[in-house]
Amino acid sequence: MAGIWTVRPTPSGVNLFSPPQVDRAATGVVFHRVPGPRVVVALVCLVVVGAASPTPALADAQRFTIESEKSRVSFDAFHPWAIGAFSAASDGPTGEFVIDTSDLRQPVKGGLTVSAAAFRSGDRSRDKDIRRALDVEHHPDIQYRIDKMDSSFPSLAENNDVILTIHGVLSVKGIERPTTFAGRIRLRPGGALWIRGETWIKPRDWGVPLLNSWMISMKDSVLAIFDLTLNKPK
Repeated sequence: MAGIWTVRPTPSGVNLFSPPQVDRAATGVVFHRVPGPRVVVALVCLVVVGAASPTPALADAQRFTIESEKSRVSFDAFHPWAIGAFSAASDGPTGEFVIDTSDLRQPVKGGLTVSAAAFRSGDRSRDKDIRRALDVEHHPDIQYRIDKMDSSFPSLAENNDVILTIHGVLSVKGIERPTTFAGRIRLRPGGALWIRGETWIKPRDWGVPLLNSWMISMKDSVLAIFDLTLNKPK
C-alpha cells in the first residue's frame, strides 16, 4: 500500500554500523643499524669544524687601517655670494676597513672617526662658529660607519680607479642618518689603498645650524668629502 514503510529485520551476523575487522598478514620488519659511539663523535666533530671554518669571502678579506697623517675629512660650504663660500678640513681621521681587494663584491666592513674640533677653515672666528655649531664639547667626534660598497668592477688592479657607491650611517652630534657617498678606490704600489668619497648633505638634518657669512646664512647643503690612505697593519 502506498505511503506505508515495511521494516524488515536485519539478518543475524550483519553489522550495519562498522565494517568487519580484517586480519592482515604480518609484514617483514626491517631493523636499521644504530651508529656506534665512535661514529657519532666523528659526525659531531665534522659539524663543529665546518661551522668554525671561515667562509672563502671572510678568509680572503684583509684588514686595513687609516694612515691618519695622509688622510683628511673636509666639507665645502656655499653662500649666495661667491665671496662667502669656504672649505674646512679636519686632519688625522682614524679607523679601519676589512675588504677583499680581489673580489669587491664580497661584504665590506669599515668606518672612520674624525675630531669635530679639528676643522680649520683659515678663519679663526669662523672656526669658532663651526665648533659651536657642531657642539664639540658634548659631541667631540663625527663618525661614519660603512655597511656596504657597490663597485663598477669586481677587483682592483694597481693604479686603476674603481668607481664606488658607499652605503653607511653618518653620526653627527649623536644623530645617526643613512648616508651614501659616491667614491672611488685605487690600489697603490706596495699594497696601500686610496679611497675617496663625497656627497651632498644638509647639516640641519643632524641638528647643525647654518653658519652666517657676510650677514647672510650659508646655503642649506654642504659637500662632505673624505680622502683616505689605508695600509695593512704592521
